[in-house]
Order: sequence, then structure tokens, then C-alpha cells
Amino acid sequence: MSLALQIIFDALLLGGLYAIGALGFALVWGVLNVLNLTYAAFIMMGAYATYWLWRIGFDPVAAIPVVMLLMFGVGWLMQRGLLNYVARGPGSLPIALTYGVNLVIVGAALYYFTAEYRSIALPDYLRGSLEIGGAQLTNARVVTMVIALTLTAAVWWFMDRTETGIAIRATRMDMESAQLVGIRPRFIFNITGGISAALAGAMGALMAVIYSVSPQMGDHHLLQVLIVCVLGGLGSMLGPLVGALTLGLVSSIVANLWGATYAMLAGTVMVLLVLAVRPAGLLGRQFYES
Repeated sequence: MSLALQIIFDALLLGGLYAIGALGFALVWGVLNVLNLTYAAFIMMGAYATYWLWRIGFDPVAAIPVVMLLMFGVGWLMQRGLLNYVARGPGSLPIALTYGVNLVIVGAALYYFTAEYRSIALPDYLRGSLEIGGAQLTNARVVTMVIALTLTAAVWWFMDRTETGIAIRATRMDMESAQLVGIRPRFIFNITGGISAALAGAMGALMAVIYSVSPQMGDHHLLQVLIVCVLGGLGSMLGPLVGALTLGLVSSIVANLWGATYAMLAGTVMVLLVLAVRPAGLLGRQFYES
């Protein structure tokens, strides 16, 4: 019973973190049909922003909204000043461009911050642990899990209930029809880029609370985000969430039974099996297969 609860709690933590990252990545991928590989650097920047805000006196949890606002500005500027000009070009162009930008940002972080791992000294309310049914949960992981799931629900509400969210979904489904009803695609692209970067920053900020921070941390987490997006499928807001919870559950089971070394392998194998049966992903629409 205790092992089952431990697996469920770990799955919710990982699923919440992956869901935030996957929602942000899937927004740009789904709306602009662009694989924005700078997303890895955005995750890292969010983690470092949290770390440095903590160094000047911010509570690490209270710093998360500030980090999201900062990263929204970064994403907006990058989308408006760079990606909008290549989004409709050959598919390889934005991939090469964003990969290059990612290398520049990571290289700059390595130069200024070095490859040293940095950690946040947690405040008292994040220290310690609690036991539920024999499963051990640190306070930091509980708070992180709650914030991650809350942010995921907030994004869901924004996309489903607000005028801007509906405009983003309309642009993703049919840009020409969206233009006919007065939606400005460039504005939607900029907003989408900002929200995507803000969610990457939130993922990095939460990672900084429970893990160490380093310049190359984003690359590993981007791979997890890609797996979640491919597994859940594009074209549905529910896809990244289902993919995140599925990957979190599988990773948690494998990590608790056989060790964390095999968790990544298990996730990769699961994606290959799902795609062999359903190329669009678990909840993806056929339009996004091509």
C-alpha cells in the first residue's frame, strides 16, 4: 500500500511538472507549427531567475509569478523580433534558428555562471516531510505538486474560458477563418510565444525548488517535454495533460521498482509503442500527424 501511494504521489509531481512544460511547448508547436528548441533555454532561465531572486531576498515560491512575468516578456520579444519572420518558412529554418539561439543562451550561462550546480536553501515551511499511508513526501514536493497542478488548471481555464484563449485555439484550428472574424494572427503569435515562455519559466522555477540549477538542465527537461507532447498528441488541450500524467506514472513505477536509470528508457519505449499503434498520439488529431 505504501509503495502504491508513493508511486501515485511521485506520478502526480512529475505529471504536474511535465504538464506545465508540455502545455507551453505544445502551444507554439500547435499554433505556429514550430518546434521551438529555445524552450530548453527558457526552462533554464526560469530556474536561474528563481535562484537569483532568492539570493536577493525573495521567497522561492513567491518568486514564481515574477519569473513567469519576466519570461513572458522574453518570449514575447523573441516571437515578435525573430520567430514571426521564419515561422512560415521551410520547416527546418525555425528548428535550426531556435537550436542556435538555445546554444548561444546556454553558452552565455556557462560563461557567466560556470557549470557549477547551485541550490536554493529552502525556507522553514518547505523543509521537513510528512507521511501519508506509509509514503514519504517532503514539504517542498507537496507544495511544488500543488502549484504545478494549479497552474495546469489555470492554463486550462484560460484557454477554454477567456477571449484570448479562444482566439489562440481558433488560430490554431484555422488561421484564415480566424482572420475573417477579426483575429490578428501576429498578435496571437506574440501572445502565444509569451505564454509558452512563461510556462517554461514556471517549470524551471519549480525545478529550482526541488532540484539543483545548472546551465544545461533545460536540455534534459526539453526531452521529457517532447516525449509528453508526442505521447499525448497535438490538437487537444487534454493531450499534453494525459501524456504528462501517463509518463509521470510510468516513470514513477519504473523508478520505484528498478531505479531512476531506467525511467527515461521506459518513457521512450512507451512512446514508440503508442506511436506504432496511433501515430497522432493518445488524443492527437489526425491533422497533426503530417
